[in-house]
Amino acid sequence: MKNVFRVLVSCLLALFVLGISVAQDKKGTDVTLKGEVIDIKCFSSGMGGGRGEEHQDCAIQCIKGGLPVGLLDEKGTLYMLVPKKGMKGANDALAEHAAHTVMVKGTLQDKAGMKVVHYTSVEMAK
Repeated sequence: MKNVFRVLVSCLLALFVLGISVAQDKKGTDVTLKGEVIDIKCFSSGMGGGRGEEHQDCAIQCIKGGLPVGLLDEKGTLYMLVPKKGMKGANDALAEHAAHTVMVKGTLQDKAGMKVVHYTSVEMAK
């Protein structure tokens, strides 16, 4: 009887820990990231190099046109940038930063394998 009780308690404890982990994943992790603002379409297709100063005008037009905006860090990790709920749209706020290195603060979540940052602030990196 003691063994059954121990197994039951162990299972309940494991479910509790798993529940906490899942809740934290849904909430996300607060982050500050540094990287280049890019338009994801051109970057992923290699159009015009997809990044850097030589692609800035194209990136601005794509971002203003409503294409998804990303942050490419120095390690080559790509993050999709979306404004935190209740904020102005990412495209309007980020177009001026296209091809520039910025510091982004927000909440990082993994959504179906995609790294998404719900940003709260973006400023030029120093």
